[in-house]
Amino acid sequence: MKKLLFIILALVSLSTLTYASFPVSNGVVSNEVVVSPEAPSTSSAADIDWTLFILCFFLGALGVHRFAMGDITNGILMLLTAGGCGIWALIDLIKIAQGKMRM
Repeated sequence: MKKLLFIILALVSLSTLTYASFPVSNGVVSNEVVVSPEAPSTSSAADIDWTLFILCFFLGALGVHRFAMGDITNGILMLLTAGGCGIWALIDLIKIAQGKMRM
């Protein structure tokens, strides 16, 4: 039984390594590098969506901020898992504070 469980676990862990973690397209790839003279934009306090931040801070474990964003599937998953035991909600709170998540 232990061997079977180990084999299943090994197959599952190896199968997750085969997926690409970046978008793959079938188009022609260009080797051109485009460099813009502008400095990279940094997020400031004005970039933060405060409504989303407050929703995530107080009701993040329930996934209310995901429902407000229109992401119903992840909102339901967060509701069922209590925000991934708070870890998922904390990650979302940090992303909102950095300005990477918006409504």
